Amino acid sequence: MKKPISSTEQFVIDKLMTKDKLLRTDLTQQKNVYLSESVGLWLTYLLEKDDQVRFNEQFEVMNDYFLEKKFIVWRIDGKKQAPVNALIDDFRIIQALMEAGEKWNDKRYIALGKTLGKNLVKYGMLENTFVDYVDVHTHQQANTITLSYIMPSALSQMRQYKLISKTQLKHQLAILANAPKAKAGYFPKYYDVVTKSYEYDTELHMIDQLYTAYHSATVGLETKVFSNWLLSLYSRDEKLYGRYDAKTGEPAVPFESPAVYALATCYMLEIHNDEMAEQFYQKMESLKVKANTGYVDPQTKATHIFDNLLPLLAEREVDDANSNKME
Repeated sequence: MKKPISSTEQFVIDKLMTKDKLLRTDLTQQKNVYLSESVGLWLTYLLEKDDQVRFNEQFEVMNDYFLEKKFIVWRIDGKKQAPVNALIDDFRIIQALMEAGEKWNDKRYIALGKTLGKNLVKYGMLENTFVDYVDVHTHQQANTITLSYIMPSALSQMRQYKLISKTQLKHQLAILANAPKAKAGYFPKYYDVVTKSYEYDTELHMIDQLYTAYHSATVGLETKVFSNWLLSLYSRDEKLYGRYDAKTGEPAVPFESPAVYALATCYMLEIHNDEMAEQFYQKMESLKVKANTGYVDPQTKATHIFDNLLPLLAEREVDDANSNKME
């Protein structure tokens, strides 16, 4: 039996989706900007929801608008494609395609996933390490990998399809495992492939931090120091801010973010802290203006698709966790 459509999903479809099924980044300055990040998150959500009709719709959008030289470009502004990809979005899309192909027995999804994966391995690696981006035309590369981009589930999927070797898989995971946490408990921002060194941000983006922690937890890496830091911030301010000053630990911005609470919810579920998962989930939901809308700032009427798609995924995870408890 299909679950009823959530108000967040309805908001995405009604307000953020164009007649051509492209996903707007927001409703104001970036209403004609479309991101591969949105495509990947939407595909992941539709896969988990078992909605092949809309998944296939977005698959066609990706082919028609985002595919260039066997790469997925990270951004389209109007009709102009960006010249580079974004590794995290590629990983998420490849994984969604492979899993969807298996789930619905559709070879087209797996074929595209393999094509993207092979091309990424061919042009998007430096010294056996995936890097943040590559120019789709010239193949010029970044020399860093952002830690939050290392997505173990996608890498395992690529290994399963023999797109990467066992050594390559271990190498990417080792970069995540060996990341030295700051004394306070937070993660470095990126790893420099050339100098083989980890670098920290002076301003900590909580999305990056939480993705890194979540991905680490999914493969059993110890994240206790990080979770202690996170919960101490929450305990101090009774909320999580979008960014923090790395030196002082003070908020660097005045706003909360539904996406931050969504990721914090998923991370807490992953480390089996159900009580805090519930608290973060309630915080996330409290940022909705009304129960039957998406996530929109009540003062400015501003919204961002990221702040709707990540909560959608958190909704699914919480639903699944609650269903498992009842079984």
